[in-house]
Amino acid sequence: MSVTTHEILKLPALKGAKVIAGAAALDKIVGSVSVLEYSQPTMVQNEILQHINFNHDEIVLTAFASIKNDITAQCRNIELLATAGEIGIILFYVGLIVPTIDPRVIATAEQHDFLLLCMPKNEPKITYSSVIAEIMFAVFNDQVANPNFAPLLIKKISTMPDYQQNMDMVLRLISDRIHASLALLNDRDKVVVAQSWPQTNHLNWTKLRQLMNRKRQTIPDLIQFDLDKAKSKLLIYKEQDNLNHIAQEQAIETVQIGLNLWGDLNTTPNLADLLEAIIQNEPQKQFELAKQYQIDLKQLTSLLIINNSDQSIGRITQIKTDMVQIAASFTATIFCETYGNELFIFPLIPVSDFQSWDRWQKAISQYGHEHGVALTSTRFVSLAQPAKIRAAYIKNRDTLAITKIIFPHKDYFSEQDLIFAHSCQQLINRDDYKSRLYKLEQLSADLLETLLAFCLDAKENVEQTAKQLYIHPNTVKYRINKLNNQLGFRLGLMPESFAIYQLAGVFRLVHGDLV
Repeated sequence: MSVTTHEILKLPALKGAKVIAGAAALDKIVGSVSVLEYSQPTMVQNEILQHINFNHDEIVLTAFASIKNDITAQCRNIELLATAGEIGIILFYVGLIVPTIDPRVIATAEQHDFLLLCMPKNEPKITYSSVIAEIMFAVFNDQVANPNFAPLLIKKISTMPDYQQNMDMVLRLISDRIHASLALLNDRDKVVVAQSWPQTNHLNWTKLRQLMNRKRQTIPDLIQFDLDKAKSKLLIYKEQDNLNHIAQEQAIETVQIGLNLWGDLNTTPNLADLLEAIIQNEPQKQFELAKQYQIDLKQLTSLLIINNSDQSIGRITQIKTDMVQIAASFTATIFCETYGNELFIFPLIPVSDFQSWDRWQKAISQYGHEHGVALTSTRFVSLAQPAKIRAAYIKNRDTLAITKIIFPHKDYFSEQDLIFAHSCQQLINRDDYKSRLYKLEQLSADLLETLLAFCLDAKENVEQTAKQLYIHPNTVKYRINKLNNQLGFRLGLMPESFAIYQLAGVFRLVHGDLV
């Protein structure tokens, strides 16, 4: 037995409440109630939401007071709460604060199977406290009457998204049910998963075990159980009240079932899920997976995206292994995962200087040439947050192709190369650049190819330009002097030359490479 959203509608305090959307959620189990006071969807709200552990059994009370006339914000709140795992919203004071429930809000709730209950309209006497008291009283009575919670918790986890079906969630729900802290140890006595009650309680499990193992020291609040699965152990620490025998048995049974379903404590984390959550802009999922895999997202400050442009999907596993080995020469620790036909490498220890990045990317290019794989790499630095990582992915996805047109002799790039390429693309249809491009097109073929190579390919290096064009360096110098005279300034001098660099980029986007 358990309290469902359908059953809370029968409570006296919810008399007259109507289901506006999300009827599919009426069978979901309710375990707690919360109040959404600050509903403006800002960075502050997102930060708060990411640090709350949702148990997929909570219903929210709100009046949307701070966004009563902002339909977009109301819809965004529903999306955020649904993604976080909330069951639904009970909306108060409709007609008094929110004038009416907009059809877009209803459609958003339906799209996410998110329950939207409306309390009686234009009624100022209804209160949050009466609804909270009756729901929580019903939940408490149900827990007392039905102490065997193992099947209920396992069923609840089984209905959650795949990324939340893990031992972290198992311990979290048990902790919430018995109001105790729990830790799961593997066969090497290492704590691999832990949950505290309350969540702000910071326990030193190693110290607690050391105290418990001393013959002269006992900790009556700490209980240890040996589990069947892979010689693991479960620790339960309950302060003040003793944990009754039934609760102990149910906690152990829930953990045992959870270990059988989701509990290989020695597997390698599936970091591809975390990368996908970052790229798909799923903040709550990012937070859950980062916590599960013990990764500090703030450490992901730089990124190397390796594009497998010939889409050698069958070789991607071997390429990934080889890229990890190459990266080991430049950074001590990395997070490397695939997304589509691309590899994402995050140096957890930042690459110290430009020269090291350059050597690393050259090593990747050399690998591609030696193994007949068309690889290009793009580096990004100063990312600092998942939103910037996603932006880097989008920028690389949308701009890499035109960047390769502008720089056809390169196969590794920086973020600045992408920014430059995008700026060139933006200029193509501008009338002033059309006239300037016409003047560039009037240059002789030898001067034009020298200009393109010198500015875009050889980094203003005469020797490199000569090598690319198969001519003598003195010939390059002669042509550069002629260009300087025609331009009215020395090629390479900034800021005068920047417009010429852009013009050269525009030329290649329109006409391609001359060499």
